[in-house]
Amino acid sequence: MNIKELIDDYVATKNEREELSSKIKDMTAKLGRLEGDIMALMSDAGLSQAASDKASCSMKMTKHPAIKDWQAFYGYVATTGQFELLHKRLSSTAFRERWEAGEAIPGTEASEVWELTVRRK
Repeated sequence: MNIKELIDDYVATKNEREELSSKIKDMTAKLGRLEGDIMALMSDAGLSQAASDKASCSMKMTKHPAIKDWQAFYGYVATTGQFELLHKRLSSTAFRERWEAGEAIPGTEASEVWELTVRRK
């Protein structure tokens, strides 16, 4: 394939992926609605488990974290050293800003990665 054919194939593939992504988004929303309906019916019936011929369902309560005071939370992490409470990921934007300003951040390095930008007509 030549460059023109590769670019055209890239755009066609990207368009197809976007169509599929749109369908996935719609299906995910539908699944969310169905899940909510199933849980409402189970809750109304006082059930924690239910089944059909094709599947079984169970409901349980879980706890999910939410930060209401970031300053207090960061202070706690810094004081106790419990960094496992955080995701181990460096912010690319914040890192790049400091790197470009000449600030050295201990324990880090920059790597160069080629990126291709394609604009559809």
